Amino acid sequence: MAYTISRQMSDMGDQRVAILKITADAATQTVYTGMGHVNAFMVGNSSGCSGWKIWANSNASGVATEGVIGISGATSGDQCFIIVFGR
Repeated sequence: MAYTISRQMSDMGDQRVAILKITADAATQTVYTGMGHVNAFMVGNSSGCSGWKIWANSNASGVATEGVIGISGATSGDQCFIIVFGR
């Protein structure tokens, strides 16, 4: 099972910004952001991801991996918007 992800990328100065719309179909997943390193992220105002645990530069198993976001605690059908800043 894999999450459904739509991505919109932009450049702002020396940072890349990605808006990710994520729909879960499993409890745990690693999301590839399209960046080499995640500097920060913000979770949008979305009640669909209230129980999610999210880590930057770490896969869903807790292994340090540059440019990804690890997610756990999701329920199939949950939907969340995450804004990612990186390079």
